[in-house]
Amino acid sequence: MFFQQEDLPFTIDGIVPDIIINPHAIPSRMTIGHMIECLAGKVSSLNGNFTDASPFNGRSVEDLMQQLKSLGFNSKGNETLYSGITGEKIKAEIFIGPTFYQRLKHNVEDKIHARGRGRRNQLTNQPNDGRINGGGLRVGEMEKDSFNAHAVPYVLNERMCVSSDAYKMKIKDKEVTIPYAAKLLFEELRSMCINVDLRVKDKTT
Repeated sequence: MFFQQEDLPFTIDGIVPDIIINPHAIPSRMTIGHMIECLAGKVSSLNGNFTDASPFNGRSVEDLMQQLKSLGFNSKGNETLYSGITGEKIKAEIFIGPTFYQRLKHNVEDKIHARGRGRRNQLTNQPNDGRINGGGLRVGEMEKDSFNAHAVPYVLNERMCVSSDAYKMKIKDKEVTIPYAAKLLFEELRSMCINVDLRVKDKTT
C-alpha cells in the first residue's frame, strides 16, 4: 500500500518513515536480528560511531538500550508519532529506527503458471516439474494434509491420481485405476521377492 509522504506519520523531530511494517511479520519469520539491527543503527546514527554486528560477539541488546536511554530516547527504541492526515498524536508508541532494507524481485508475472496437458516423465508417467519445463502444479505434503482436513477425498484422488499419473489395470476381471507410481512400487517390491496382493471391493459394499 502506498501513501503520499505528507500523509505518513512523523516523529516530533519531523522524521517520516520510509516503510511501515506490520509487527506480526517479525516474530512469525523469526527475524529478531532485524529489530536488533534497527536498535543498533539508531544508536550509531545518534552518537556517530560504528556498531559491531558480528553474530554472538557483537554488542548486547542491554548495552544498546542503555546507550539509547543515555542519549535521551526510549530504551526500547519506541517513539511517539503524529498522524500525517489529522496531526493528532498517535496513542501507541511505535518502534522506529534506521535499517537496511532491500526489495526482492518477486513479481506475479514471473511466477504465474497454469497447465492443462503437457509433457510427462518417461519413468513415472507424472507431469514434469518446474515452470520452465511447462510442468504441473505440485500438490505436496502440506496441500495433501489440507485436503484431508477439509474432508474432500475425491478432490485428493483427482489431484493425486486422475490429473497426475492415472493407470488402469485389471484385478480379477475388474478394471481399477491406480497411480502409476504405485505400479512402479509394486514392481520394485516384486523384484525383491515381496509379493503384492491387491483385493478390490465393490463400491456398493
